[in-house]
Amino acid sequence: MLVPINITGQTYEARSKAISSQLTQNFYPEKLDNTSVKSPYVLHRWFGMKSFGNPTGNSSPDRGMFEHNDVVYKVTGAKMYSVAANGAHVELGNIPGTGRCILEGINSNVVLTTQGKAYQYNGSTVAEITDVDLETPNSCAHLNNQMLYDGDGGRFASSAVGDATAINGLDYATAESAADELKRVYTFDQLAYMMGAKTIEPWWNDGTGRPPFSPVEGGIMSIGLAAINSVSNNDRAMYFLGDDNHVYRIVKTSFEPVSNIWLHRTISEFSNISDAVGFCFTAEGQNFYCLTFPGENKSFVFSETGGWFNISSGTSGGRSYANSYVFAHRKHLIADHRNGNIYEWDLDTYLDNNEPIVCIRETGVLHGGLFGKPGKTITMNSFELIMETGVGLISGQGQDPKIMLSFSDDGGKTFGTEIWGSIGKSGEFQKKVEWFGLGSFRDRIIRVKLTDPVFCSIHSASADLEVGI
Repeated sequence: MLVPINITGQTYEARSKAISSQLTQNFYPEKLDNTSVKSPYVLHRWFGMKSFGNPTGNSSPDRGMFEHNDVVYKVTGAKMYSVAANGAHVELGNIPGTGRCILEGINSNVVLTTQGKAYQYNGSTVAEITDVDLETPNSCAHLNNQMLYDGDGGRFASSAVGDATAINGLDYATAESAADELKRVYTFDQLAYMMGAKTIEPWWNDGTGRPPFSPVEGGIMSIGLAAINSVSNNDRAMYFLGDDNHVYRIVKTSFEPVSNIWLHRTISEFSNISDAVGFCFTAEGQNFYCLTFPGENKSFVFSETGGWFNISSGTSGGRSYANSYVFAHRKHLIADHRNGNIYEWDLDTYLDNNEPIVCIRETGVLHGGLFGKPGKTITMNSFELIMETGVGLISGQGQDPKIMLSFSDDGGKTFGTEIWGSIGKSGEFQKKVEWFGLGSFRDRIIRVKLTDPVFCSIHSASADLEVGI
């Protein structure tokens, strides 16, 4: 019998791999609203990276990147730069230390905080903010022409209007709903979120008092922030890593977890999560949130319509090179965590700065119980991938692109020898991608893998199966 195979799902691994061991790596799911299509989701290959610019003579790690007034600002090593539309870097000044930087804009200036200190670039020079009333900020945020800083003892400060460098000792307040450490101030949708180790308290600018902010009545959220650099937002919501190992989404004063059981368990097993880095971006009509754990060498992406999947750079399955993100000059720009180089994320680029990209999809478990005959042996006579074909390049690697098929018949513990199939030279649009005589099993996980630098869109799959009596 010919049966459909779910080839387009998200990453989801159960505690027992024999139940579910699905992996989606460097593919992203796109939900199709048209009910007449082959599958409700398709898989497209993830962005490739093409060079955009780099700081001449500085190969130090990236520390943060930010767009303000159509100018890209970034910190590489101990240097702050502006980056032009052609990728050219102009050195602006020094930012001592090695810690990640949080950057914000106010008027024409850029303020950044790192390792308990604050700095401002005023259009000509970079200087530390030395106001005696500024405590030891690790974060800054802009709201209504004032800069907010986290301080000591759960306090936060607001600067003078229009001047991020002027802080008065009277303009401090304490997020008092819970006696926990204030880890970050963050502003979104006209609210200032005081993000603590155990609670999050939203404040609003009421324009009275010192500072002119008041807590939102009934707005306290009983979840803490685990990693100060995991916070980011798109136009609709803000995302962050919570202290309970869940990833959360906040809209106004409502919050909900968006991580599934697999991701929560995975994060719970990490030895360190405080170094996590997150950023939001929108592409192809979808909102994404990317979360990287540098110490664990892993990167995960959440699609608001398609769920979670993995992204990686290199051939070993490690984290993505992307460490910071801005959308500027109509480009998706990312900074390399290793050296501060800037790349453009581009869906029509099929290499990571000339390195191969490994795209993998591992399905859910195929077994006799799906056909009312649990424990019975299944024979797979054939397997077909329904996908776009004829995508080969004119010359070079990918001229006759291959996709690799392999199986695990032991619950995802090991996979067998890869069987290569052609997805069509340029113009071979009627090419069928299928394999025959694929043996018998009781439980099987199907893996497809692509490394050739070509366009790839997988729509669905089917198999001709015989189930034992």
